[in-house]
Amino acid sequence: MERDLRKFIIDKRFFVRKETIIVALSGGVDSMVLLDILNNINLELNLIISHVNHKKRKESDIEYKNIKNLAKKLDIPFEGYIVKDNIKLNFQDDSRNQRYSFFKAIAQKYKASKIVVAHHLDDQVETTIMRITRGTSFSGYAGIPEIRKDRNISIVRPLMEITKEEILKYAKKYSVVFYEDLSNQEDLYTRNRYRHNIIPLLKQENPNLNEKIIQFKDYIESADIVLNRLKDEFIKEHCFYNNVNLETFNKLDKIIKIKVLKHLVNIITNNIVEVSYEQYTSMIKLCLSSTPNQIISLGKNYNFVKEYDYIYVEKKKQIIKQNIEINDFGEYFVSDNDSYIFSKNKIEQYNTNYFELCYNNMVFPLYLRNRKNGDKMILKVGTKKVKDIFIDQKVPLSKRDKLFVIANKNNVLWIPGIKKSHQDKKCINKIYIYEVK
Repeated sequence: MERDLRKFIIDKRFFVRKETIIVALSGGVDSMVLLDILNNINLELNLIISHVNHKKRKESDIEYKNIKNLAKKLDIPFEGYIVKDNIKLNFQDDSRNQRYSFFKAIAQKYKASKIVVAHHLDDQVETTIMRITRGTSFSGYAGIPEIRKDRNISIVRPLMEITKEEILKYAKKYSVVFYEDLSNQEDLYTRNRYRHNIIPLLKQENPNLNEKIIQFKDYIESADIVLNRLKDEFIKEHCFYNNVNLETFNKLDKIIKIKVLKHLVNIITNNIVEVSYEQYTSMIKLCLSSTPNQIISLGKNYNFVKEYDYIYVEKKKQIIKQNIEINDFGEYFVSDNDSYIFSKNKIEQYNTNYFELCYNNMVFPLYLRNRKNGDKMILKVGTKKVKDIFIDQKVPLSKRDKLFVIANKNNVLWIPGIKKSHQDKKCINKIYIYEVK
């Protein structure tokens, strides 16, 4: 029995009466049928036709003009965008990014909260099989979501349960005009090869492939809800300022570990870094190793960092090293807010983080600087490398090069907040050095 697609869309309750929605109209049969449905259901929707001309085919300009004329005929506002530059190496990804950026801008212009696109069940099947073949995140195996939230915008796909065959029947029944993209018949693009060669072969093995993909999607989505709940519970209890306790992390099951790591990556990188399953596996292996300080590059200038008891994701920052020569008493700034005071007298208001340096007439110059390779400090029991002091104190690797030390020409005298060198307590002449934050 043929489904009434107009009734189907109403029954799904995607839209409320008289709301404004952006219709992403390519001109192909899928989007033109979707437009016809939305324009003829009894919801009095305020439609905005949004079309992107990628200038990839000679017919593109004609189709752009025809769609604009159609909008005028239907008395529907038209918003068009003509692409000037396409990245040839990854045309499909670049085109998609430009389209959605345009659609979001139009949604903002008309104060619409929904962008409607015409993906359908056949697209779902193709996408799922493609992702199984190439690999994706656990959530990704569920394929294309019917509704996806992108901040204050919802990407709505009302035809996700509708087959291409049903769409073509609707177009024929209601004489919907649409434009054929002949490049869809070529096997140049990956999706076309799946559509023309692989999917038909799978349907020979199982004519109910569509139903099985829907079932697979339901299983994945149901499991993902449980996994995300466990991940959220862990993050709430064991993640502080986007640092995760390593001991508790290592007790998790692998799939929850991946979920936690994905959360860290997405939060810090604002979803611009895509991490592979192999990278997640390497990160988990690193967490289980006995080496306390390790780094894995995630790409796009971000690192995954393991430091003693914690793991986190951070953006790489260039450290500008300083070396300030101190030849007199006074205050010396290392940043806009941080300074060090060198004083002959003890300052009572700064009595927490300071160092009493014994001196003779040859105390200056001193040096306020970042640590160097080979730095040493004289302790009560002998001389020790600053590197080993950092290891003993479990100072994270990422913080070591940022710390300041007070040194003379030969040795480090004080590492504020970490270690003080041995000083003669009977010394009469002293310099008082204060860290001011």
